[in-house]
Amino acid sequence: MSTAKKILLVLGGVVVAIGLALAAACYAWGPTLSAQMTGQARFLGKDSPQRYARTVLDLSESMGVYGDSEEFAAARAKAEEAAKGAEHQAELLDVLDQAVHAAGGKHSRLIPAETQQPDAEESTPTTQVGVTTVGNVAVAAVPGIGRHDDIQQYADTLTSGLLEARDGGACGAIVDLRGNDGGDMGPMIAGLSPLLPDGTALEFVNRVNTSQVTIDGNAVSGGGTPLETAGGKWEAPTAVLVDATTASSGEATMLAFRGLDDSRSFGTPTAGYASANMVYDFPDGSELMLTVAKDKARTGEEFAEDPVAPDSPTATGDEALDEAKTWLREQHGCGA
Repeated sequence: MSTAKKILLVLGGVVVAIGLALAAACYAWGPTLSAQMTGQARFLGKDSPQRYARTVLDLSESMGVYGDSEEFAAARAKAEEAAKGAEHQAELLDVLDQAVHAAGGKHSRLIPAETQQPDAEESTPTTQVGVTTVGNVAVAAVPGIGRHDDIQQYADTLTSGLLEARDGGACGAIVDLRGNDGGDMGPMIAGLSPLLPDGTALEFVNRVNTSQVTIDGNAVSGGGTPLETAGGKWEAPTAVLVDATTASSGEATMLAFRGLDDSRSFGTPTAGYASANMVYDFPDGSELMLTVAKDKARTGEEFAEDPVAPDSPTATGDEALDEAKTWLREQHGCGA
């Protein structure tokens, strides 16, 4: 055999070895990596209960805000032991959900495909998004919105309503986040962008670094779906209303106004889910909703699982509107 043929055979063997190694790596780590990069866990080959469990646990450990805790380590060991003899994925759902909670806290859960239903972040809002003008104050109703809803229309409705109020002579705004149970914060912030200054609105603090939710004109990025509306800004004093059902992205939207000189929040403490979540989809239709970061306001305050207290607490959420009107009237001469 010639030297050239020998070299080709060796090179061919190397290529085959590399190919097998890559295939093995994709088989072992592909579901986790694809979920981290695209939000969807993609399995090469059979999706066994063991591979499903490993992917949920790997994502929880690598991305969860408490994924490096002793509590999660113990929960993972328990789940891995249960997975060894599992014949069906359903056998592992409870023990995996316990591990997910340990890695992400109370805002995290594993949602089985067969039991999925509209949850706190995908429910139909009880309040319609929109802006009404009362006296010379614009009142913006900002309900929760799911990631599968028409987010552009939602954002455009808020922005156009606020700017119409501005052009009609309104001198102040009220942002009503009572009952906002979360969802996609992108359209919330983009819709309210006329009232918010350019720059960092709030930050997300994970185990490794800090990322910013940024506003540029009427565009938002870094928090929820990147989105843009149109029409410009309105420098108006803004009162923000919250209550015990204001949660998740609703709380993040509240924090986007926190610390601004011409803004103040009213109501009762929020639900205590002021953290950033990622949702990872699995081929069987199940979802992993995992808390990956804490919310940080421009004031430097960090929030996660504790309720956020408004600047001006009221006895009930219903009293918040009256208090906000009084503040606008006394401080800024805006009647409502």
